[in-house]
Amino acid sequence: MNLHLLRIFATVVEHKSFSRAAEALEVSQPAVSKAVRELESQLDVVLLDRGGRSFQLSEPGRVLYEYAQGIFAMEKAAVDAVQSFYEMERGTLTIGASTTIATYWMPPFIADFTRDNPGVNVRLMSGNTQAVAQWLLDCAVDVALVEGPVIDERLESRIWRHEHMVIVGSRGRPDGDCTVEPATLSGEQWILREPGSGSREVVERELLRLGITPARTLEVGNNEAIVQSVAAGLGLGMVPRVCAADQLALGKVTALSLTTGELSRELYRLRLPRRPISQAALAFEALIG
Repeated sequence: MNLHLLRIFATVVEHKSFSRAAEALEVSQPAVSKAVRELESQLDVVLLDRGGRSFQLSEPGRVLYEYAQGIFAMEKAAVDAVQSFYEMERGTLTIGASTTIATYWMPPFIADFTRDNPGVNVRLMSGNTQAVAQWLLDCAVDVALVEGPVIDERLESRIWRHEHMVIVGSRGRPDGDCTVEPATLSGEQWILREPGSGSREVVERELLRLGITPARTLEVGNNEAIVQSVAAGLGLGMVPRVCAADQLALGKVTALSLTTGELSRELYRLRLPRRPISQAALAFEALIG
């Protein structure tokens, strides 16, 4: 199979358009159309069901696209492995981290790493746990750190850190200065992260364990937004203590202590088995412990 033609086909699928694929590849649209037809001819199968100016992936096309993603991920891994021999002198390290890890944990580590390895350019990508796991599967990141467990047989996951959590309420709550039973926090609105977030999964699990049943939930995009929503009186939130530290110190929100004791969660490091690890990635993993 011609990998050049396969790459053009995959680009068409990803951009959902022949013209947009042509722009991305910096070639003409007729050249893109010709390449896809040639690939279909080589395989003797219809990959795209065309209808006017639109198309739909055929079932063989869907299967081929899934294989193409794996092929190009392995191609990148091979290039990374060869380039890793020189990466401590020059190169790039791409870190994928869940939002809270990227915001609060990574900056000091990156500062230390870049001081010791000035020839390595560091790129930090942040997203929710689901997104980071997919970046690793696509070989788009070299190091992956997430806030929740990832159940995927293609990935290895191990605990990296333990992080303190805190339940925050609006300023002036009568239960803000005493220890409360978890059940008394049922029936209120809770502010949660979006689906796919490791924080969301951890909080939902903890609420279930504590016997807390929210009356309603409000979804927001990050833990800082949870704290701000709580400060505005929109409900309760459970966040890493580091995310609420400033607002707690300013008295904008209050921490609620539970009779069941302190809350915590695990942070995880992910790896893709059998993928070669660059020298830069190994050095960074050694630095963060």
